[in-house]
Amino acid sequence: MDPKVNGQLQHDWGWLIAVYLFLGGVAGGAYTIAAVNSFLGAGLELSTTVGLWIAFPAILIGTLFLIADLGSPSHAVLSGMKPGSSWIARGTWIISIFMILSFLHLVLHQFTSVGDAAGGKTTIDVIAVAGIVFAIGTMAYTGILLSASKGIPFWRSGVVPVVFVVSATVTGHFAIMLGMTLFGTVASTLEPLRTMALEAAGLVVLEVLVIMFFLQAAFRQPDSRESAMRILRKYMFIIGYFILGLAAPLILMIIVYRSAAGAETGIAAVVAIGAVLGLAGGLILRQAVLICGALPTLNIAGFEFRRIHRPKEPKADIGLLPPK
Repeated sequence: MDPKVNGQLQHDWGWLIAVYLFLGGVAGGAYTIAAVNSFLGAGLELSTTVGLWIAFPAILIGTLFLIADLGSPSHAVLSGMKPGSSWIARGTWIISIFMILSFLHLVLHQFTSVGDAAGGKTTIDVIAVAGIVFAIGTMAYTGILLSASKGIPFWRSGVVPVVFVVSATVTGHFAIMLGMTLFGTVASTLEPLRTMALEAAGLVVLEVLVIMFFLQAAFRQPDSRESAMRILRKYMFIIGYFILGLAAPLILMIIVYRSAAGAETGIAAVVAIGAVLGLAGGLILRQAVLICGALPTLNIAGFEFRRIHRPKEPKADIGLLPPK
């Protein structure tokens, strides 16, 4: 039985949701790194500024993609109802509060006079701490949203939020590095980029371990095994994510960290290439997880029954309407 014919794969969440999940992760990861760096001294000022400028626009644009998928802004308002019983409603509140905090932090950070005034630095620090909490909540929610979808066994795993948090941290880190190469001078960013390259390499290794654990756990479960096999057969996932999105950035970050003095221009170029590949890998990961989500196969008395995805509208080619 061909799943492409019988409609076993879910078709409700596609590229719009993948971009929303990706941008939400980038925003949460970039903000968390920027806010933490703001407590660690003036030497990390550039990474803090770049991270704050990435976080708010990313979560705002990501929300627009979500609204586009919902079809109407009124649906987005209704999605925040009943947070006590719905993860979608909880996520709506988490993302909304994070958007407000990231905007306030960005505005206050840009007005240095506010930070220099009495109590101004304390206000920014309080916003930063609260922002970190909701940024982590945003990163986790992008995975919790999937794991709470009980109809797709591949998503119904406690490992999914961990995968998305780690991936969001990696993509947020790469986004900051890319921004530093674009808006910072070579002399001022050389040493910070070397340090961040080492951090990025460690984060990529962690993501490899987490994604391998996730796929292994999915393969062990009969209901999610088909999805695990399906994602491992996709060139987009193996080449786009594993090779170009993880392996290539890892090698490039190690090259940057071990680079010799006097190669400043080359280092910036290598960082930019590695960061772009890492960001592309994060988007491919989310799209691959979405499109490989399959409805479970039921085993009854030795017979296999596949749950069929019901189309939104009748279509002539599947027999619901007479052909024209």
